[in-house]
Amino acid sequence: MIRHQKGRWSGARERRLEPGRRSLTASEAAAVIGVSVATIRGWADQGRVPAHRTVGGHRRFELEELKGWLAERGAPVPTRVRPARAHPDIPRCPELARALDARAEAVADRLLAGYADEVPTTYPMPPPRELRRSATRFARVVAGALETGDPSSLTSRAELIGYRGGLQGHGEAILVEQTRLAVALAREAEEAVREGEVQEEFALAALQWAIEHVQAGAARGIRAAMADDPERAGSA
Repeated sequence: MIRHQKGRWSGARERRLEPGRRSLTASEAAAVIGVSVATIRGWADQGRVPAHRTVGGHRRFELEELKGWLAERGAPVPTRVRPARAHPDIPRCPELARALDARAEAVADRLLAGYADEVPTTYPMPPPRELRRSATRFARVVAGALETGDPSSLTSRAELIGYRGGLQGHGEAILVEQTRLAVALAREAEEAVREGEVQEEFALAALQWAIEHVQAGAARGIRAAMADDPERAGSA
């Protein structure tokens, strides 16, 4: 059993899930408690809520422990747990996914070229190496969602980025950077379509779908951070 000490769950990040226990994903646990996925993940990492890791390293939450955690705080305890609402899938676009993955460095080049000393920016330009790393990661994560037609991992990652940025007081800067990333990615995708590298009917519409999930996820994460720590997140 995880020990509860001064509002923290000692060992929550290391303890493995016991066989035979009803476990929940982060999305399901968030629905039970009534917070965002980014919040439940942040709480788990901080040891504020009982959590476990599977053999593969994924977060899981034992239902009975969550019920006990809610009861200790005088919160309503659910009698049944519904599966988390699934995101609607779209037609898979493997050609576009491969093109964006191969063009990740070109996306980074476009992002960097979008800054000019003569044009003021709302927020200071991050270090070029950091920007390049963010751009290539963004392109490859979006490509993964287009490959599968499922935005779940994309949305979850965006929520976590927004949550962390919000807690650090950088929420607006996160959204600005992601908008610049989206523009660079869209231009590279349009070029791939023009050159005939991508011939899928819904390629560009699917890309917009993926970008929407990124920005909506980041916004949810920032809102969750503001609810958890309004004084710090409010400076975003």
